[in-house]
Amino acid sequence: MSVSPNPLLSRLDIFIGRWELTAVAGEQVMSVAQTELRWLGERGFLLQRTDPPSFLVPQWQGAAPIWVEAVIGADDHSQAYTMLYTDSRHVCRVYAMQLNGREWTMSSRPGQDFHQRWIGAFSEDLSAIEGDWEASTDGQTWSKDFHMSFRRLS
Repeated sequence: MSVSPNPLLSRLDIFIGRWELTAVAGEQVMSVAQTELRWLGERGFLLQRTDPPSFLVPQWQGAAPIWVEAVIGADDHSQAYTMLYTDSRHVCRVYAMQLNGREWTMSSRPGQDFHQRWIGAFSEDLSAIEGDWEASTDGQTWSKDFHMSFRRLS
């Protein structure tokens, strides 16, 4: 018996594929890497795996992850998405995620002195995502941490 995919999860299909990630701080390219997003099993969770960067400036050695893995799931009741994130620096975070049309946002659950959020948007043809990571010490006053571009490879 074939079961239709969960409509809430089906909205995440726009992420499926291989992407080139470029991180820019100020005017300088800090790193370039590739990431893949794909379904786990029967479309219950979206997996993200980012490869080691093909380019990384010395200033970001140790500050930028060498690899990233994330799992994205949904809650039918709240209609919300959650991302569980981990990376090579032994960082583990939980992000509340929203996808409204082409706008993609995420925010970390607040730490004592560390709040983080992502505000990005897909291009009209869904071949690119442009956005900014922002940081805050109090969850009220935000500053740009760095810009990130996703360019679809497949």
